[in-house]
Amino acid sequence: MKLLGKILDYFEESLIIVMMAYMAIMNFLNVVFRYCFSSSFSFTEELTVTVFVWVTMLGVAAGFKRYAHLGMSFVVDLFHGKVRALFALFGAICSLIFMVVVLIYGIEMVQGQIGMGATTPVMQMPQAVQGLSMPVGAAFVIIRILQAGFFEVKRLWNEGKKGGTQA
Repeated sequence: MKLLGKILDYFEESLIIVMMAYMAIMNFLNVVFRYCFSSSFSFTEELTVTVFVWVTMLGVAAGFKRYAHLGMSFVVDLFHGKVRALFALFGAICSLIFMVVVLIYGIEMVQGQIGMGATTPVMQMPQAVQGLSMPVGAAFVIIRILQAGFFEVKRLWNEGKKGGTQA
């Protein structure tokens, strides 16, 4: 199980790095060509938006992996002991429900895009390539919510046990 987690970590982080590098390089080259040669690559804007959507969803998963979402920690940090663990569990459950909804509607959206044969205006790339970021990203986030949520609730619960015996 640990090996699978490490593979997922490497895959997720490698994709984010490659996509961010692509966006930075292509946007830089596009600006240089626009100002130096009065022409730009017409496809870069469309492809950069697609890559940005993918990076956003993968970044959400990476944030959950580190339990780094401020909304959850803000509420959880208001409490102490086992109550804190219960609020962390509640936050994880709410996040999980939301991501399951994103997954379901993301799949429906992609099915609609494929059914309509929707393509992007410049590159004529199937719109589903961009749309797939929602269900795929949601699946990554669901894995991370389960992973990080379990460890965080367990940590806080055990912390609450220690705090309860000392008081």
